[in-house]
Amino acid sequence: MRLTRSSAFGLLIAVSAPVSARAQLSMDPAQWYINNQIYSTRVFNSTIGTSMASGVRAGASAGAATPRDVTAYVATTSVLPARLSQRSATTPEGRRTAQRMFEEQLQLYHATAKKDGFPSTDLAYAYTYFVVNHYLVAHDLIDVPIDRDPFLRSDRDGFERIELAAKKRAMQVDAMGERSVFEQLRTRLADVPAVRGMTDAEKQEAAESMAIAFGVNYRADLDGVMRGDEALASTARRVSREALERLLGQPIDRIRIGSAGLQP
Repeated sequence: MRLTRSSAFGLLIAVSAPVSARAQLSMDPAQWYINNQIYSTRVFNSTIGTSMASGVRAGASAGAATPRDVTAYVATTSVLPARLSQRSATTPEGRRTAQRMFEEQLQLYHATAKKDGFPSTDLAYAYTYFVVNHYLVAHDLIDVPIDRDPFLRSDRDGFERIELAAKKRAMQVDAMGERSVFEQLRTRLADVPAVRGMTDAEKQEAAESMAIAFGVNYRADLDGVMRGDEALASTARRVSREALERLLGQPIDRIRIGSAGLQP
């Protein structure tokens, strides 16, 4: 999923909580979850990141199941929104608001997977969603109204704005690049013993965690951009940079995504 289309922006706004609730919940749950949950799971390990970032495209071991069989899973009712809400608020009303917000992030995840032609019940897609969209947020490449676009704020005249808009489009991840990332990650994940040993429930939980963690940070970024809150938008960009660096094992300035996917 590449959050570069107005339809994705509209879907997120349509399910948004009031601004006051968004401001309260935008950052802390995402930061807590990224720092204390996602990177402590057995799927997120330096072997995956180092291999992908360095361009080593290991395939599944001889005789092993195909990547599709390894990363796909049969989903049941989501479990993380309710669990996370207990850690994100202290009052019943606050927990209900938090749970709705987390559920909305999963709605956005599944809806955009369908729109872009990807299987949402696949761990490789959850990784793709997490990587590609954090990349877009980290570099201010999300599509937003022109008058709010931080990528264009340095323009001094109409011609410079046109040049910056063209540069932004060139930097965004296209459909071929997103598909390439998906295939890279699906192949790489299938070669990791810990992933091959995961149950459907464990894959679903890992996928939900990535969808929610990115989604909450995405909302923070949009809130910051649309309200002119540079501190909030800057924090969202930092969270995205750190998420990519921790997962891929490389500094942000060495992480590139092109039509061939993640590039060494």
